[in-house]
Amino acid sequence: MEEQRLNGGGEGGRGEGGRGEGGRGAAGAGARRREVRVVEDAVELTRAAAAEVTAALALHRDAWLPGTAAGTASGAAAAPFPSIALAGGSTPRALYRLLADPAAPFRARIDWQAVHFFWGDERHVPPDHPDSNFRMAREAMLDHVQVPAAHVHRIAAEEPDAARAARLYERGLIDAFGLRRDRGNGKDATGDDGAAGDAGAAGDAGAAHGAVSMSDAGAARGASAVSDAGATRGADAASDAAREWPRFDLVLLGLGEEGHTASLFPGSPLLADDGPRRPGRPRRPRRLVASVWVEKLATWRITLTPPVLNHAATVIFLVSGAAKAAALAAVLEGEWRPELYPAQVVAPVDGRLLWLVDRAAAAQLRSSA
Repeated sequence: MEEQRLNGGGEGGRGEGGRGEGGRGAAGAGARRREVRVVEDAVELTRAAAAEVTAALALHRDAWLPGTAAGTASGAAAAPFPSIALAGGSTPRALYRLLADPAAPFRARIDWQAVHFFWGDERHVPPDHPDSNFRMAREAMLDHVQVPAAHVHRIAAEEPDAARAARLYERGLIDAFGLRRDRGNGKDATGDDGAAGDAGAAGDAGAAHGAVSMSDAGAARGASAVSDAGATRGADAASDAAREWPRFDLVLLGLGEEGHTASLFPGSPLLADDGPRRPGRPRRPRRLVASVWVEKLATWRITLTPPVLNHAATVIFLVSGAAKAAALAAVLEGEWRPELYPAQVVAPVDGRLLWLVDRAAAAQLRSSA
């Protein structure tokens, strides 16, 4: 297999996603870890992606020490199990089929009993709907391997209220990754329906989000309440900082023809969710999951937010086909304009970023000429 590796990138792609947790600002650590790998075609891309998935999940297995609390200086908490956030789309579907194929070498390299599966975004449809990302992954992969039901953490997108679905999923992430219990975000003071984490929704989260066991909301608040503000502040702050964000071992993403990724579409307010705090105004809790209205599709979506994507250990974009060539060039080598090209905000603050693209998708990259 012939591959071309392109490190660095053009002006906008050279990591203008390095500052802070939302991925904005001047080039930073995330940019230096970016790799663009060009393979021949969609078939080779799928095989390269399968190798990367198995390696990322094995890395967790080798690095994790039982009984320790894994965290990072950037405030992310790793769970004591391998974790992956899945993407929707045709290219990921081919990857999932290959991973579950008993005739391929990758299936045997994954400890299916240990891995926990999450989703980067979901359409606002029931889990059996043809447009459901969960249904696609289940039919392509999960139905063909031995995965415990409790390890499949789907988004409860059948909820009539997409904002409630986002709140339930956020509570599930807090529980699964052992994040601070006061990390859950209350109703946004601005009335933004995208705000996740309404405490009133947590009590019955288990019923709607059965894949993640949920504790009683009142008990959780009591267990995580800050005690004496003056006592042990330093130790508590250090502990809390390590439990601010979930740290996925791997996040899979695609790229839309207009530059969107997950359900971060051009013009989304989530692209500025990590903006500066106004003087004299309390800082709004930053969201893990949000519901977003996509005007061009006239529908709601539920999505992980940019800071969550950027705290992953590894993020892999899968981009295939000539229809993606213009968007890929704009994201990687164009001007820094995340409001137009949302995929530009993805730049892990303490992790690895890999773009796996085929030659058709890379056709407009100057650095691949």
